[in-house]
Amino acid sequence: MNRRAFTLIELVLAMAACAILLAAIYGFFSTAVHLRNDLMERTRDARVRAHAAGVLRNDLRNAIVSGGTLAAVLEGSQQNSGGSFPGYLKFTTTTAPDADEMPNPDVQQVEYYIVTDREAADQKAGMLVRAHTRNLLATTTEVATEEPLLAGIESMEVSFYDGTGWQDSWSFTASSATSSTTASTTSSTSGSSTLPEAVRVRLHPARKAGENFVPAPIEVLVPWTVEEAVQPTTATTGATP
Repeated sequence: MNRRAFTLIELVLAMAACAILLAAIYGFFSTAVHLRNDLMERTRDARVRAHAAGVLRNDLRNAIVSGGTLAAVLEGSQQNSGGSFPGYLKFTTTTAPDADEMPNPDVQQVEYYIVTDREAADQKAGMLVRAHTRNLLATTTEVATEEPLLAGIESMEVSFYDGTGWQDSWSFTASSATSSTTASTTSSTSGSSTLPEAVRVRLHPARKAGENFVPAPIEVLVPWTVEEAVQPTTATTGATP
């Protein structure tokens, strides 16, 4: 009885077809895994950026700036504060460090600036940090606690709206506010005795290796409602109360 079997050529052709099919399946799954990892990385980056923007926004919304002892300074500029990355912002607020926490009734002084990121592959981008000091009445200068917020930032653009246009810097101190008799009409970016009507912060992410497009900046814009302080009147002798 004759029995037919597969010839060597048929086996080679079948193995070649299986190899092509397996290569196609491997390429499909490899592309799917790459897309999944890329999507997860982008989602994580978006969440980290949203968290950093939320912390900054909550700090600005709960800012307290006056001529008092605990809230006496508002400083911001496009220049750096001793580091290699531009951008600096300093003010007082009642917001807790975490945006998800309840507002803290204690006044704290916060600073935003960019420091060198030691974990970065290159030094073109730094780490945005939030430094806060809680004990503002300390007799000695306290070292601010730095909290890293967002990596991959190459610059921070801080602007202040004075009612007519955006200014690149602002400096409000208690001494300038108390020494000026025209605080409601004076607007200056050097020792200003008034507060801006809005604060805008733009964080510029650095371009990642292998990417040809420049990431869009992260913008936080917070309007401020400034009310003129009522100065106490001085009672004169014999005057009608």
